[in-house]
Amino acid sequence: MATMCPLPDAQKIVQILGTLFDGLAVKPGGAFDQTLTGGAWFGLFVADNGNPAALCGADANLAVSFGAAFSMLPVAVVKDATSTRQLTDVMKENVREIMNICTRLMMEDASPHLKLDQIYAAHSLPAPAAALLGAPRGRREFQLQLPKYGGGVMTLLSA
Repeated sequence: MATMCPLPDAQKIVQILGTLFDGLAVKPGGAFDQTLTGGAWFGLFVADNGNPAALCGADANLAVSFGAAFSMLPVAVVKDATSTRQLTDVMKENVREIMNICTRLMMEDASPHLKLDQIYAAHSLPAPAAALLGAPRGRREFQLQLPKYGGGVMTLLSA
């Protein structure tokens, strides 16, 4: 079954997110914890008609790494946030900006236009996004590593 949005490979992730994070390492695979208590954050991408078309998820560790590295917060912040699985307001805004950029991971010249609706913690996903999380047509996971800040697993899901 064809997906609405193309799923990227590791090279495309490095090409797009590598402009934000020098030395970003990406490899396919990884176990993504999407449980309600796992601490993951999701960017919900919608088509022009407003319907959910894709999700980009960062597990708890990657969300913390993204949130800290984007503003070059002290590395000690990563350790604190990783242990509590809580993002500061600054980290949440940084994750939102990164997820906005991640829309480009799920688009090609011939694919539908996407835009970031909002970011959500796994436990607060709206019903249509939760339905997509539960039954995507396409799914890929990647392990990302950011120098100094650590990393985690990213998942990309398409309707």
